[in-house]
Amino acid sequence: MTFNIGDRVVHPQHGVGEVVNLEDRTFGSDVKQRYYEVSIPNANCTLWVPLEPPGYGLRRLAERSEIVQCRRILASHPAPLTDDVRSRQANLLERLKQGTIRVQCEVVRDLYAFGEHKSLYGAIAGFFRQTQNVLCEEWALVEGITQEQAAREVTALLEQSRKNVEKSKA
Repeated sequence: MTFNIGDRVVHPQHGVGEVVNLEDRTFGSDVKQRYYEVSIPNANCTLWVPLEPPGYGLRRLAERSEIVQCRRILASHPAPLTDDVRSRQANLLERLKQGTIRVQCEVVRDLYAFGEHKSLYGAIAGFFRQTQNVLCEEWALVEGITQEQAAREVTALLEQSRKNVEKSKA
């Protein structure tokens, strides 16, 4: 996916931003690469994302029709996550790199359900909060509501998912 200067984009771990520049840069190695300079105001940071794939999950802002699909995903049955910390974290990060709001919702839903059975603490708790915050930030912009309203709706849908799981066990 290619972006132009001025495009609003979403980075799955940092949030909603804007492409402010395209520039050839050298990071780490001596090889120059073309990068998007992305300003992320809510995180008060600038990201440099390679133009060439994989792009680290950078994507366009979702459409309203995608939020409708997100509601179904968040309320649906979660996928089980492995108990192995490293495998779980690697799997979740790899999923987010796919760069879709659908996957963002699945990751939030699955981590929420995982936290019902095993307490989320440390790095995984921070990862969950950040992933959910990014989702709510985008949700709010697309729906034209506050981030707090988006967070309440997302939480209600996650609770609905939890209740559906409990019903299916009974």
